[in-house]
Amino acid sequence: MHKKIISRRQFLAAAGVLGGMSLLRPIWGLATASTSESTAAGGATTWVPSICNFCSSFCDIKVQTRESDGVRRIVKIDGNTESPLNRGRICARGQAGLRQTYDPDRLKQPLIRVAGSKRGEWNFRAATWDEAYSYIVSRLQKINPWEASLIGGWTACVSYMHFSLPFCQTMQIPNIVASPLQHCVTAGHLGTDLVTGNFNVHDEILADFENARYILFSLNNASVAAISTARAVRFGQAKKNGAKVVCLDPRMGELASKADEWIPVKPGTDHAFFLAMLHTLLREKLYDADFVSKHTNAPFLAYKDKNGAVHLAADMSGGKPSSYYVLDSISGGVRAVPGYINTNEKAAGGGRIQPALNAPAGLTWKGHAVKTVFDMFIEESEPFTPEWAAAITDVPAETIRRIAIEFGQARPAMVDPGWMGARYHHLIGQRRLQAIIQTLVGGIDKPGGWMMSGEYHHRSEKAWHNMQHGIDSSHEPPVERPGMGFAHALLDIFANPKAWEHGKPALSFAWAMEQQKQGKPSAFLPAMADTGLLEAVKGELTFNGEPYRMKALIMNAANPMRHYFPAKRWEEILTNDNLDLVVAIDVLPSDTTLYADVILPNHTYLERNEPLLYPLGPETGIGYTTRLRAIEPLYDTRDTTDILCEIARRMGRLEPYLDGIAEYAGLDPQLLRNEVAAAQRAKKPLNEAFLKTAYVAIGKFSGKLTGKEMTGAQVEATIRDKGLLLLKNADEVVKEMNLPRKLPVPTMSGRLELFSPILESFAQQAGQQPLFNPVLGYVPRVLTNQGDKNDLSADEFYFTYGKVPVVSHASTNSNNALLAAVTEPKKGQFMGLWMNAAKAKTLGLSNGQEVEVTNLRYGPKVKATLFTTEMIRPDTVFLPSAYGSKNKKLSIAGGKGTALNELMPYSIEPIAASFMSQEFTVSVKPVNS
Repeated sequence: MHKKIISRRQFLAAAGVLGGMSLLRPIWGLATASTSESTAAGGATTWVPSICNFCSSFCDIKVQTRESDGVRRIVKIDGNTESPLNRGRICARGQAGLRQTYDPDRLKQPLIRVAGSKRGEWNFRAATWDEAYSYIVSRLQKINPWEASLIGGWTACVSYMHFSLPFCQTMQIPNIVASPLQHCVTAGHLGTDLVTGNFNVHDEILADFENARYILFSLNNASVAAISTARAVRFGQAKKNGAKVVCLDPRMGELASKADEWIPVKPGTDHAFFLAMLHTLLREKLYDADFVSKHTNAPFLAYKDKNGAVHLAADMSGGKPSSYYVLDSISGGVRAVPGYINTNEKAAGGGRIQPALNAPAGLTWKGHAVKTVFDMFIEESEPFTPEWAAAITDVPAETIRRIAIEFGQARPAMVDPGWMGARYHHLIGQRRLQAIIQTLVGGIDKPGGWMMSGEYHHRSEKAWHNMQHGIDSSHEPPVERPGMGFAHALLDIFANPKAWEHGKPALSFAWAMEQQKQGKPSAFLPAMADTGLLEAVKGELTFNGEPYRMKALIMNAANPMRHYFPAKRWEEILTNDNLDLVVAIDVLPSDTTLYADVILPNHTYLERNEPLLYPLGPETGIGYTTRLRAIEPLYDTRDTTDILCEIARRMGRLEPYLDGIAEYAGLDPQLLRNEVAAAQRAKKPLNEAFLKTAYVAIGKFSGKLTGKEMTGAQVEATIRDKGLLLLKNADEVVKEMNLPRKLPVPTMSGRLELFSPILESFAQQAGQQPLFNPVLGYVPRVLTNQGDKNDLSADEFYFTYGKVPVVSHASTNSNNALLAAVTEPKKGQFMGLWMNAAKAKTLGLSNGQEVEVTNLRYGPKVKATLFTTEMIRPDTVFLPSAYGSKNKKLSIAGGKGTALNELMPYSIEPIAASFMSQEFTVSVKPVNS
């Protein structure tokens, strides 16, 4: 292990680069800092509130620093006991976070590629920030704005939307490739969103495990066991409370080992399991009929046209339904209900009604034979019996039936929402099915079910208030709109050529439009996906007959050489001579930095103030938190906010960019300009200017929400003392703003939507297919070019992968010395290829042996170290997603483990261009066999 000793002189020199700011100086010039301090034997000890940075859970932390010989160092990280989210707990990654700051392999100053060297080689020279900025801007000025793209990693997505989106609009860059979308947000979460109206499940839904009596997991070791502390603490309490836990997983991972019942389902067949579960729930009448009747579109009347397509009985106005029709149980007649509202109890013309879930045969509406959506679910679920599913899943029919009945009787019960859906092309449908089951038992925004975040509640309430009072919200930035409203607003910008001065949409949508014109497969919603990027770099993409080239990539906290599938595709992109500029903003030398022309070193999360205050992640209460600098930056690094602002300034666009940030973040634009100007005069980072303005904004917001306005100084003092500002606790929020019992959800109808109008629209364009069925439809795995595959040869396996507790997905925190030490005793389990021990023996393979894994559908091969165990199905292998870094500048992680994405194909599904990363089988043989 290398030790990095920072001398007092080095420390002060690093601090001097940033304007000589005093450590922990309150932005508002308070008389004393509110961070807690004590004097210890080693010097003054200070606890600084912050936010963890190793997954998207936003756990609140406190960072202990200690001064010795005039140098302040970080000595410990703990969970913040004030946090309602992680409740003072923190995972191994979070505790080891300080090792990133003191990693000797860190990027310490700007680097520019040596002239004549090739991307992929580590051949850089040191540069000043001025030289690096000049290099970048000189090249951006030579290209058209649509010929550039931002590439954002998940940390950038969560924390920097308020900066990246207005940067793109200000600079007229219509392209963002954001790694969470193809892997997670649309790859599975969209299925949930089609029912609930959410958009980002990580931030908007908290699974309330501790109040559930029955919890069912599928395709998800990640959110609890690998690991979201906010969810893990609730899961632990659920176990203490006696909740029954059932886990569908081909292997006994960390989560399955904690379950009461592990069901080793055949990989990729969970969809069939849930269809059979739904079949049973409907026939055993194990659903909350009152909730489903009042707050979903299940009682809506629907009909089939001559082509067999299903449509809702509705009146249209301005392209949107102004009313839907239901059967009133009281009058026995067909009545209209409002097009957008949270309940079906009010008729469109006034008066209360009681909508029926079932309609008699022969009922008509405007000449159409109609049924309720609920009746259609019963009808279409008829073939999906437990016996049918048993033949597909390898789970006995009696087990499926028993679990469905247990689930339906054990209120409150929960199907975990799931993470990381980029696996099979039916995953969006499976996650939608899980959300439908959760809705049927009434478990939405209710203890023991799916609790919506405080931010989501507030924005939904604001949108409903504006609608009721005729206030036009269309001018608001996308981030102010709740749930799918945010997604639709993004589409209005990035998918719309008219939203840009140059008339070019995002290249992913340009690619989709051109594919559709040519009758080729594409995707309906390739939002911020990498579709078309390779073609644009190679000069093969056109839009309306004109070239649509890509010449510059600016990557922020992104590592597509490991994040994206496959690695070879991104290697081809990044080494293409048509790219004039590749910029990497990062903390450590990831594999992707090897391909940069300019590397801009980032502060670590413990060395910076965040530029804004953020909502408390998926916490149901309404509150805000931020990161505060624990120590001064050790090296000549910058924050992404300052980097983007400086690029905008040198491009002559800083003032409109600041106005865009103010609009997106809800800041006072004049105050922001004043604070930025003051920071510039003092030659200080702009982060503090943004944060100071954000303190004022949150103070004013607190007055609107609670009636007690706070000053910016009071907000800052509270944050420094407690690490967060809680304005309404979860109980108050759920009581006042319940979704959908008090407020509409941001779906098309305002109700939870069992019938999906979005899928209906896709079916109208693409034709009737199970994938686009707005009611139900079974979509099998596609493992070969001919479809599914059940008969495997002797050395052939189904392929699965997933996260491990100590390292984030494809992250450079595998270079953490402490986490590497924790991994060592379990390196087979955490780094190896899992194979059933008995199966391995029949193949003459042994634990620890090096093997070659071949993708039998697409051809790529990787080498892995075998880990044999009885805790996986004999027909399945599993590979962790955390390792495989190739950059030898990572002295701990470089060359360790297997690069998962080198085995993957470029295969996407047609709804959101999500990756289909497990739709193949593999062979496993000894190396050099």
